[in-house]
Amino acid sequence: MLIIVGSPWQALLAKSYILKENITDPQYIIEKSSPKSFAEIIKILDAEQDSIRMIIEWSQLSVLSRAKANIASSYIDAVKQALQHDYFKTVETILVFSEQTVLFKIIYDLFGDDKTYIKSEDGILDYLPELKHHSLLKQIAGYLFIQSKVKYYVYKNYYPVFSQVIMFSKVEEVSPERYVPLASLKKEFLTVLKTAYQITEGSDTFKGKDVLLLCQSLSEDKVVPLEEELKLYEKFIQRCNDLKMTVIIKPHPRSCPEKIEALSKLTSNRVEFFEDYGIPAESMLLNGKFKEVVGVYSNTIIYAHEFFGVKGISLLTPQMIERLARKEKKKFTYIYAQLRKYFSNEYTVFQ
Repeated sequence: MLIIVGSPWQALLAKSYILKENITDPQYIIEKSSPKSFAEIIKILDAEQDSIRMIIEWSQLSVLSRAKANIASSYIDAVKQALQHDYFKTVETILVFSEQTVLFKIIYDLFGDDKTYIKSEDGILDYLPELKHHSLLKQIAGYLFIQSKVKYYVYKNYYPVFSQVIMFSKVEEVSPERYVPLASLKKEFLTVLKTAYQITEGSDTFKGKDVLLLCQSLSEDKVVPLEEELKLYEKFIQRCNDLKMTVIIKPHPRSCPEKIEALSKLTSNRVEFFEDYGIPAESMLLNGKFKEVVGVYSNTIIYAHEFFGVKGISLLTPQMIERLARKEKKKFTYIYAQLRKYFSNEYTVFQ
């Protein structure tokens, strides 16, 4: 089996699938977005070097300028050439997480239905298809600069090509006979997590903390000003103080220095700031005895109850959305509606 992995989350699920299905000698293509992400993927997969058949550099695939597009065009040609290797021609089954990447589109373009394709979900983005579409600017730039290769940058519904689709919730595009609940990998997922991050059964590394607050990159992504984002966290921390609950604040890896400084000032005898990007939230939930995990929208909040027995709480509320600019309001209204549609029983909206 060939497995395409592009993030630590995907690596956790890939390794879980390997254990569940007793896959022998899995081979990998790694989609590398950053050195840090790549290192985490390798750590989780614990794969032999020769099992990594190819590494795809995401940075080589931008088309937002003529110079970058020329690099991307040449890189696509190189990837196509590499995929002519006998292994890729003969491998029968491919497990993919993100079917909208340039790589998967190239693979399907080359091999079509000669392969058996299995999809495992790539987190909540799989439930937000409108956000998978590339921007009109990127599509126009792609057409102008790389012409026919722009097809690798245009959204396409690939669900019909998958023999199995592993997801937390079934989406309409997937027929019941092809749907596999993600929860079926729970036992293996927890095993992989414990092994990768050396977690001891029954440990409480975080000293009885009640709440894990996961900060997002709202201000960095220009969704709201930093002051507004901080108010969200402050309001929730005040609620925890009122309930005499202890909190760990975990900043987002892309947090700007100003946010880091501001968050670190929210600490008290009940609130701790935890800035360690090498420890994912999932391992913290498994390594502590948290009662709640809180954020705006993330995989961890959605899956916390099923996988860790921890209550998920989202700060993405209709009241928050109302304060957004028109463009962002439309986007986050959609996100809110989709998450409530598929996961209403899995998390609580903060009031």
